[in-house]
Amino acid sequence: MPISAKESLKELSEEIIQCKKCLDLAKLRKHPAAGTGASNARVIIVRNYPEEIAEKTGILSANSLLRKLIKKINLSLSKDVYITYLVKCTPKENSASDAEGGTVAAKPSKKHVNNCISFFSKEISIITPHIVISLGLDVSNIILEKYFSIDKKYRNMDKIHMRIFENPSFKLVPFYEPEDVILAKKIPEDKYFEDFKNLHKLLKVI
Repeated sequence: MPISAKESLKELSEEIIQCKKCLDLAKLRKHPAAGTGASNARVIIVRNYPEEIAEKTGILSANSLLRKLIKKINLSLSKDVYITYLVKCTPKENSASDAEGGTVAAKPSKKHVNNCISFFSKEISIITPHIVISLGLDVSNIILEKYFSIDKKYRNMDKIHMRIFENPSFKLVPFYEPEDVILAKKIPEDKYFEDFKNLHKLLKVI
């Protein structure tokens, strides 16, 4: 008897926790962050790598902007949405400014992405979403290359924010990442919210 999507994701999570393909990440990580959310989600939201709270606990913060937006548009992580990361561990580099020799988050390398991308492919195969939302330019470019055979590297998020790309398996909709809203102020929070509301409307017609 075939196992359920929920059980498949649980097995995948255990595989991710045991993964040591990237020895540098395995050495410094606190907790690999597998995805969280509905096993039959219509939407997968994918970030580059786990933020601080997710790295410590393996779970997305309850106070995150993403959780607030999902709730505001009447979707839920229990029924509609699954949130995950292209790279399941937070890349680190030594902090020269840290007197105690600590580490700070760093951009994932091509090796990190290539070693981890199969986990994301398995999540797509298990969940079979209608829409994948890629957060940020780096994530969007990687998914466009790996799953849409688009080698062009976009350099401006304005060019692809809310643009719809289609392949036989799913629709990709790139979005600004939360840090672009909260820290860089590249897009107002109310505009970001409206864009998510429009995405919800798209879900109703596919």
